[in-house]
Amino acid sequence: MSKYIFIIVSSTFLTYSVIGLTENRTIDSSTNNAVDFYSYSKAIEISKSGMQMVMSQVGDDPDWRSSAPQKINCFDGDVTFYVKDTIFNGSELIKFYVDGSFNGFNHILTAYVDRFPLGPPAMRGAITTNNDVVTLGSLNVDGRNHTIKATLVPYSGTYAIWTTKTVSQEGSSSLGGTFVGEDIPLSNPADPRVIAELQSYPGGFPTSPDSILGGPAYGYPEGTLKSIAMSGVKGSQYVTDPNLLSHPLSGVTYVELTDKTPHNKWEDALVEGSGILVVHNKSTNARIWNMELGTFIGLVIVDDLVHVHSTIIGALIVLTPNPSSGNTIGNSDGLVLYSTEAIRLALTKTEVPPKYNYGFGKNRLYIKHWYE
Repeated sequence: MSKYIFIIVSSTFLTYSVIGLTENRTIDSSTNNAVDFYSYSKAIEISKSGMQMVMSQVGDDPDWRSSAPQKINCFDGDVTFYVKDTIFNGSELIKFYVDGSFNGFNHILTAYVDRFPLGPPAMRGAITTNNDVVTLGSLNVDGRNHTIKATLVPYSGTYAIWTTKTVSQEGSSSLGGTFVGEDIPLSNPADPRVIAELQSYPGGFPTSPDSILGGPAYGYPEGTLKSIAMSGVKGSQYVTDPNLLSHPLSGVTYVELTDKTPHNKWEDALVEGSGILVVHNKSTNARIWNMELGTFIGLVIVDDLVHVHSTIIGALIVLTPNPSSGNTIGNSDGLVLYSTEAIRLALTKTEVPPKYNYGFGKNRLYIKHWYE
């Protein structure tokens, strides 16, 4: 009898042992799954927080980049990231790569944003045109980024010349710029990477100063710049005769010339000052003939510009597809230095609030692509 009792007790003990082990395994598995789920969720949140931090950095300082991967601690985990200029789907963009890790789990985010978050959407180079361009003489066009004091800001520039047509570099003229984060010094002949020819502009190249700044979507419906110039805010001026301008220029300077030749020409122009300079008329044939003197810090938007012999720190945009004189942007001494600082300061003179996506979870940047 005792033998049977022993068998029953042993069987019962074995059964409970198996049940207990199974339950323990289930508990252990559930615990591990919970820990894994928590760790991966935490990695996701760390990566998203990291992306917000690096995007905010660029939002505060659009020239900031980190081409070499960096690693920082974030919420008891780690964030590895890099930020660099790139070409993606044929567009100049900023690439953000963020890898958030926690307890052995990783979550990777990659985002591409507009390279010009604080600049006019139509500004694509130190000089941007809708026509063929010829550089002659000793004109220097440098698309590398500079401060308003002409100090180089590394790895954050653009093309020397961007155009929907062609570029001919002649004489002793020199061109330099930045391509995908690499600064390329002035040279003759130029490195082909600093020249963008035969480009297309989505929807067609803008035909007015306000559309250059983005039009209504960016806060510049037609007539905005002219209205600001007429208001006189921050030293702005509106004239139909450039001889009536007061110097130094500031704010928005709007010179509206007649479209009747030969009076559609501002000849031997003194351009000294800062802000936004517009030379325009409804036929897009207002021209500066010889920008002879002065240093202008900011953004120059002109229908037709023949011969830059002075200094522009910022950017130059030419509207006409039909230039009046052999497409020659410069035939003697002249200097165009790309400067995002100068352009941003110029835009503040309009007092038009920037159209950025501020707010919680937003980055002040225009996100084009997002992958995770």
